[in-house]
Amino acid sequence: MMRAVIITGVLVFLNFSPASAALKFGERAPIFTLNDMEGNSFSLSDAVGPGNKDKARGVILSFFASWCGPCRKELPIINALVNEYKSRGIKVVLVDVKETRNVTIELLRELNVDRPVVLGDWDGKVNEKYGIRFLPTTYFIGSDGTIRDVIFGEIKNAYELNTSAKKLLQ
Repeated sequence: MMRAVIITGVLVFLNFSPASAALKFGERAPIFTLNDMEGNSFSLSDAVGPGNKDKARGVILSFFASWCGPCRKELPIINALVNEYKSRGIKVVLVDVKETRNVTIELLRELNVDRPVVLGDWDGKVNEKYGIRFLPTTYFIGSDGTIRDVIFGEIKNAYELNTSAKKLLQ
């Protein structure tokens, strides 16, 4: 009897864990349009999929928030690699979830993050489309609009980020 309860508990945990709700490898990335910190409109469809005006080879899309300790650790790592990725045709886009523009700008200033496109998902609708259940979560979206990889949790170093980014170039 106890064994059945434990097995049931494990199955419930696996089926309802945060990662199970999020989009996964091979799925199509939901298209969205958000404003950046200067008020300019950014649409994912301009960077991936059939409408790829930017001719990007892919997009690294990372969701974060100022209160998230692991996010604060990984943002400088991502920032340091933006120019390298840009030279390879990969666009880096950060999405701040449910915070004000002022909070986002202050965090970026504090961490010296100045290279990626930073968008504000003030109402959390893009967060919901992507099924984000915990932060940070980073998607690697191919030029065709499909998800090539996902990192749930903190990116701890450049090697980890580069390993997933290479999947956009294949």
